[in-house]
Amino acid sequence: MARPSTLAAGVVFLVGGILDLVLRLTGEAASELVQTPLYAVRSIALLGGALLLILSLVSIYERHAKQIGPFGFSAAIVAGTGTILISGQFWAEAFLYPTLGRIAPGLLDGTARAGSYAFGLLLTAAVFGVGWLLLGTAILRARVYRVLPAVVILAGGAVSLLPGNALGQTVLGAGLVLLSFSPTYRKHEGPQRQASPAR
Repeated sequence: MARPSTLAAGVVFLVGGILDLVLRLTGEAASELVQTPLYAVRSIALLGGALLLILSLVSIYERHAKQIGPFGFSAAIVAGTGTILISGQFWAEAFLYPTLGRIAPGLLDGTARAGSYAFGLLLTAAVFGVGWLLLGTAILRARVYRVLPAVVILAGGAVSLLPGNALGQTVLGAGLVLLSFSPTYRKHEGPQRQASPAR
C-alpha cells in the first residue's frame, strides 16, 4: 500500500494546495472565501489528503523501519501526531469554517481572533511541520529513496511551519508524488560468500 497511498496523498495535497493558493490570490476576506464552492472542494481535498497521508506514513515506516532506525521511528511518531492534528484542522475548515464565516466573520478575518484558536493553529503547524521535516531528514539519512523526494518532503515540512496557508502541503504533496515514483534502495550488506562445493 505504500506507493498507491503515497501517490494518492501527494496528488490530493497538490490539488488542495493549488486551490488554496488560487483562492488567496482573489484577495477576498477569509469569511467570504470559506463560503465558496471552490473552498469546499479545496477543504475536502486537503482532508482526504491528510487521511491518505496517515496510511502512507504507516506504510513507509513499516517498509523501511530497519533502515531508518530509532531516529526514523521518533520522526514518524511526530509526523503522525502532526498529521492527525492537521486532519482535525482540515475537518474544521471543511465543515465548521463556512458557518463561522457567517456568524463570526471577525474570527476568520483576524479582527477578533481568540487566543485558543490562534494557539491551536500554531501548535498544529508546528507539530506537522517539525514531524515531516524530521521524517524527510530520516529518509534522506537512510538513503532508501532518491535524494530529491526526501529533500522536497523535508522542505514541505519546513514550509508547513508557517500556519494559515497550504503552501507547505503543496510542497509536501510534490515530494510525496516524487517519492511514489522513486525506486527503493536497501543498504548494501556486503557480498554473500557461498560455500565452495565439497570435493
